[in-house]
Amino acid sequence: MSHHLAALADELAALARNYKGPSSTDGPAQRQKILGLTKQINDAVREPREVSQEYREVMAEMGALRLLVDWKTFDHIPCLPESISYCDLAARVHAEEPLLRRLVWMLVSRGMLRQVGEDRVAHARFSDAFASGDPRGAWFKVAYDSGNVVYSQWRNYFAKYGRKQPTQPTHNPHAYAYGQEDKTFFEIVQGERLGDFLTTMQTLEHLLPVRGMFPFTWIVQNTHLVSDDAALIVDVGGGQGQALRQIMQECPDIPAERVVLQDLPSAIEEAKATDIAELRGVKKMPHDFFDEQPVKGALVYYIRRVMHNWSDENNARILGHIREAMAPESRILITEQVMANPPPPEASCLDLLMMGLGSQERTEKDWYFLADAAGLELVKIWKSPQTAVAVIELTKK
Repeated sequence: MSHHLAALADELAALARNYKGPSSTDGPAQRQKILGLTKQINDAVREPREVSQEYREVMAEMGALRLLVDWKTFDHIPCLPESISYCDLAARVHAEEPLLRRLVWMLVSRGMLRQVGEDRVAHARFSDAFASGDPRGAWFKVAYDSGNVVYSQWRNYFAKYGRKQPTQPTHNPHAYAYGQEDKTFFEIVQGERLGDFLTTMQTLEHLLPVRGMFPFTWIVQNTHLVSDDAALIVDVGGGQGQALRQIMQECPDIPAERVVLQDLPSAIEEAKATDIAELRGVKKMPHDFFDEQPVKGALVYYIRRVMHNWSDENNARILGHIREAMAPESRILITEQVMANPPPPEASCLDLLMMGLGSQERTEKDWYFLADAAGLELVKIWKSPQTAVAVIELTKK
């Protein structure tokens, strides 16, 4: 044990000496190695009872943190190096001082906040993320409300519905947890919850890259594969065209008049009203991807951040409509996460969040299964060198 621990410590020390920060060329990879080694060292010296104790602490911390965020407590803690008394903080959030102190103590004990003396509290390194309007805090709220609240009802949900995968947008664990089993996620999530969700989705945009995987220059090089008046790219469920903008920046030779942006009417109206310069000339078409695909014979049908929202059954319907519209040489390009087997914690966590909505993240094997179920052939998975995101290329069988 001591020899193994010493070897880990030596490796960690060497990495720490050479670490230039996350913005350096090797920074992200070095950072992940450092975090991995510290976890290995921690796991090597911990005892089983300490694992159970940590889980109890984290559960209590999450509950206290979510409540204090809801009370906007972090808005009233001054910027470092200043602090605020428990009495004044309690008055500002309209809570009894002993109650507030007990909740804050949980966060102080875990290092999320810092106590000054016996009666004052100050921010710690990460706590300002939980002030109102910060997208990092919004992501925590979304994860808690769509995760922890739902997880706490899993036992009851599976007792009622059986030990089988949730696959529908209603009557799933999320709908059950909120007592609205016949409603979808967006029918349940309104007001502040919806605002937090939209903020989070915008923040996470960079985690699902568009470029750097599939070579979109292929579109320009292969226009001869479809008729002269066919669309070259149809962005299915493309929102306000965030992905299209990047694709057209990479391939400025794609004529805008041969590009189609599809989404539900509200999203398309917003895209028209926004009138982004790069998308002028692009046809903006209201379309529900569960209906027949109206654009026939396009070279590429592009789908990003859609498939993980739906079960295999529903995705097979979406892809089936596109398959029927495809020309012999058409491609479907799906940009989504491809989970490792076994997946790392972040991917597995997201997968369980999606399970609550009756959907899932997918491994490479899962993507092959889905393609086959939809009557399509998976040609290649174009992987990102930095993330688990990939472009899945499909053709007609």
